[in-house]
Amino acid sequence: MKNKLSRFYFLKKLSLVQQLIVVLSFVGLLLVAVMMPLVDYNLSSIIDQQMYETLSMSQYAYFDGYMPNSGQDKPTFHIVYDSSSNAFITTNIKPKQAVYELYNDLFKDDLEKVKNTSIHKIKNKGLYMNETYYYMITSYADNSSYYLISIVNSDYSTDLITSLRNQIIYIQYGFFIIFAFVMIMWVLTLINPLKKIKNYIDDIKNRKKSELMIDRADEIGIVSKALVEMKEDLEQQESIKEEMIHNISHDLKTPIALIQTYGQSVKDDIYPYGDKNSSMDVILENADRLEHKVKSFLYLNRLDYLQGENIELTTFNMKQLIEKIVSQMDALKPEISLSSQLEDVCFVGDEEHWRVAIENIIENATRYAKSQIKIVLKDKYLEIYNDGDKLDEETLPFLFDPYVKGVKGQFGLGLSIVSKIATMFGYQIDAVNQETGVSFIFKKETTS
Repeated sequence: MKNKLSRFYFLKKLSLVQQLIVVLSFVGLLLVAVMMPLVDYNLSSIIDQQMYETLSMSQYAYFDGYMPNSGQDKPTFHIVYDSSSNAFITTNIKPKQAVYELYNDLFKDDLEKVKNTSIHKIKNKGLYMNETYYYMITSYADNSSYYLISIVNSDYSTDLITSLRNQIIYIQYGFFIIFAFVMIMWVLTLINPLKKIKNYIDDIKNRKKSELMIDRADEIGIVSKALVEMKEDLEQQESIKEEMIHNISHDLKTPIALIQTYGQSVKDDIYPYGDKNSSMDVILENADRLEHKVKSFLYLNRLDYLQGENIELTTFNMKQLIEKIVSQMDALKPEISLSSQLEDVCFVGDEEHWRVAIENIIENATRYAKSQIKIVLKDKYLEIYNDGDKLDEETLPFLFDPYVKGVKGQFGLGLSIVSKIATMFGYQIDAVNQETGVSFIFKKETTS
């Protein structure tokens, strides 16, 4: 099968118009090589049937006593043969010598067959003087020794076949020309938008501003729309990338500058905070901040990499994980009540990634909560609520984008990490302003 397909590989190297010309040429040759012989065969069969019906009707008329005029343009000749005397006793063929010539050259064998078998009628055709003649031999019903032989020349059938064939040829090739014209016009309507798409892709590759306007609802329109959306996504990703680089450089610059300044000061025996230990604590604090930022950034990039891979999804007990996290974090801020209402359910995904996501949400909640954090776990549903101030409505749509910080935010990566983890395992996270406080809600996405 592969070898057969490879024979048509050369078509892929041609343009659409050239491919269409090759296909139309092949169809044209197919019409000549296959269709015309089939037409001739079918026409001949139809004409043969009509000629035999003509002979049959002529014989019925003859038996009823009607003798056709031998002088008509296309006469039907009749011969009555008497087998008992082995002679032709009646005919409208002149001269009579022609009867014996027709007998020898045309219907002798079939006449013998009718005489010597139980067959009552035979119809056939043959050549006489390089012309085709149709004939029918029928035995008399009331006289077993008499046989009627009716003969007609094929000039009529030949003329009719030629006329019908020419009409069919004209119709076929007229239709073929119209079909070829329509196909060429159709291909041209495909080429124009395809050229626009190619130019648009080249502009994207060369970072040029370009617009793609193709008003179609077919596959080309779908592809063009997808390309426009892809370009918009690329531009958005490029903008996010540039902003991220700017934010990273800005976030790293401050702790690095403090570490360098304080380190040089301690080296020169100058202690900005009064003594060596206090000054070194500032250096270590900024080093920790720097380490945390770098780890968050690397973890975010790792999630981007994992999202592009085929991850084998497993399930784990979410209730047990939350109980571990709550027991570890409950003592961090004793002034905040951390309560939970947990059902024994399983979530899809990696437990360690989910630990990072939930810890980030709870740490974020502890910075905003006034007195209470509440966790609710149900089937395909997880809500982490804090009774802090409501989120700014203008910030809500972008809250999970990288480097979007709340009023008390630290690095702007925590919620972005949470969103990527949820999405990676087929969950959706939303931040919802409640009547008092804010809820972060995880829900399992449903496939339609």
